[in-house]
Amino acid sequence: MTTQSSRTDAPGFPGPRHPGDEAATRTSDRLVGLRRRLEATDLHPGPVTDAAFGELVGLCCHPPAGCAELVLQLVARHAGALRTLASTGEGHMERHWAERIARAADPRAELARFPYLGNYHDLVRLELAALAAAGAPAPRRVVVLGSGPLPLTGLVLAGEHEARVLHVDRDPAAVAAGDAVSGALGAGGRVTSLVADLAEPHLDPALAAALGAADLVLVGALVGTDAAAKAAITARLVTATGPDAVLLVRSATGLRTLLYPEVAPADLPALRVLLEVHPHTDVVNSVLVARAAT
Repeated sequence: MTTQSSRTDAPGFPGPRHPGDEAATRTSDRLVGLRRRLEATDLHPGPVTDAAFGELVGLCCHPPAGCAELVLQLVARHAGALRTLASTGEGHMERHWAERIARAADPRAELARFPYLGNYHDLVRLELAALAAAGAPAPRRVVVLGSGPLPLTGLVLAGEHEARVLHVDRDPAAVAAGDAVSGALGAGGRVTSLVADLAEPHLDPALAAALGAADLVLVGALVGTDAAAKAAITARLVTATGPDAVLLVRSATGLRTLLYPEVAPADLPALRVLLEVHPHTDVVNSVLVARAAT
């Protein structure tokens, strides 16, 4: 016979554990361990760093089912550090591969060796499908904000979808590296670049003109460190875009927010979000398709 004092859910005793709790604990322990492993490196590409980042991305994209919310609670104090590690490592990786591609005897063959090339192609296909689902035509003139040293999104749009693309980044070294890659791959006819910082008090006149002519403005996942910064940036953008321009804002959801900042439609008051897509594949970024709010 079970008495009140012997029941496991009586006061003073823990209640029954949900099976997902153990998975969440294991996952959070792995994430904290990956933070420690990455902090012990210089974050530049190499066997140890590559393996740790590969495990981090895989775990964030494909965590055990049903435990993401609890994992985010358990690793809350590590989230900012993990995002910083991810963005810093991504920058080092892109610069490393940009140099390899630009200097290679066969740049296209070297690009094919880039381990995340397929992810970029998948992301562009997802974004074009999202544009079509929202009723927007295939883009012909595109501004990519936060293009970085390895501007593969713009190169895919230019090379495979015949768009004219302006790459924009605030870092002159990143723009120079991106130009070298574009030149090596023979994309110069459809791709141009500009150094501009959206945090400056006044919008660069060349950027303002490009935004006014663009039918698609793509806001990179690392443009703006958080939702408030993305709200301010998109509010500035819509003052320069044309009436038919579409904005595509990259975001993240679930454990992927440990890699990139999350932004929700409510965080973007200057925009009218038409569609929000959260992939459950190896594609890391979510996609918000929007127009200027009226």
